[in-house]
Amino acid sequence: MRSKLSRNFALKLISVIIAIILWFIAIREQNPEVTRTYDNIPVKIENEDKFKERRLTLVDDLPTEVNISIKGRVRDLDKVDVEQLQGILDLSQINEPGEYRLLIDIKGLPSGVTLRRKPEVVIKVDNLVNKDVTITPDIDIKEATGYLVFSHSIKPTNTVEVTGPESLIKRISRATVSLKLSGVSSTVEYSLPVLLMDDKGRTVESKYISINPKYVTITVPVYPTKVLPVKPNIVGAPNENYEVVSVDVYPQEVTVSGEKSILEKMDSISTQILDIEGATADITQTLKIQKYEGIIIAPPSPSEVEVVVRLKEKIIRRSLLVDNIEMVNVPENGEIELEPTSVEIVLGGPATIINRIDPSSVRVYVDLASIPQGEHSMKVMADIPPGAELIEIKPAEVRVNVR
Repeated sequence: MRSKLSRNFALKLISVIIAIILWFIAIREQNPEVTRTYDNIPVKIENEDKFKERRLTLVDDLPTEVNISIKGRVRDLDKVDVEQLQGILDLSQINEPGEYRLLIDIKGLPSGVTLRRKPEVVIKVDNLVNKDVTITPDIDIKEATGYLVFSHSIKPTNTVEVTGPESLIKRISRATVSLKLSGVSSTVEYSLPVLLMDDKGRTVESKYISINPKYVTITVPVYPTKVLPVKPNIVGAPNENYEVVSVDVYPQEVTVSGEKSILEKMDSISTQILDIEGATADITQTLKIQKYEGIIIAPPSPSEVEVVVRLKEKIIRRSLLVDNIEMVNVPENGEIELEPTSVEIVLGGPATIINRIDPSSVRVYVDLASIPQGEHSMKVMADIPPGAELIEIKPAEVRVNVR
């Protein structure tokens, strides 16, 4: 009896186990384990701010999205809310420059769902450095006819501070802004972005490079031109024996440019001072054109001119009183009376000669050869130094009485 009961119990137990197994198989077939993939899962970077505290920075852009593959039962996978999925890339454990392979954690997976494999990313970390870079503008402004482009100015500064990965900052050789215009007839002012360049003229850019300031203002004055005669600025007087014949300037005109309000008031432009005090010969000198605030010499006009001051010796007249009239060929045994006994002579000629003549160097005489007795009017004659011209003798004749 017991043997039969034992046999039935064993068979019943085996049947129950088989039934349970079949139930699990059935349940599994209704809720199997499967794999699903999701694309474009957003990635959040954490603890990047700690990089700056450690004077570190990323070099390359990090992924903003990743693709993932997950596995789980169908019913569990159906609970996945794609909007809740987020990748987390934690940078807190990086303390020095180098290349790192990091795993991206995925948040928002429901219970029973796991990643087949965590996404990974390779990142480069570098020292955070900064340096000042001079701005070299690429300015090409073509003015309209009758106008001139002046030198540009940069505000607020002609240098920028760049901060970023050491490997990228080392490549930067200059900063630049670019402005190209044509047919310009008024001053231009533009706010332009600063670009960073390497020594081969290639742009150096990265989201991890900061520029301060990012923009600068370029001002390029453009003013009208005007042709003005050059007026030599002559001071002083030549030697008293000389006079100025002419003053010539080469070139006679120059083109200038500047603010319209200033140009309208100008009818000539002066040179620097040329002092001719005491001069006795022609003077030729190169003089700079005088500078005026807000005015420049427009190319191709020169900033210097040649000034020629031509002199000549004065031709003057001078009167001399000669007290001693000499009598020549006086008759023998005659008594002679002469009236007047002095005359005024007027000489003309170069001032240097005339002004040196002394009355004693002039011989004034009357010739009494063959003169009979009685009263006569005799012509006064004079011998004067070479280079002088006898203009007049006053009186021209004297009275001679021979007894």
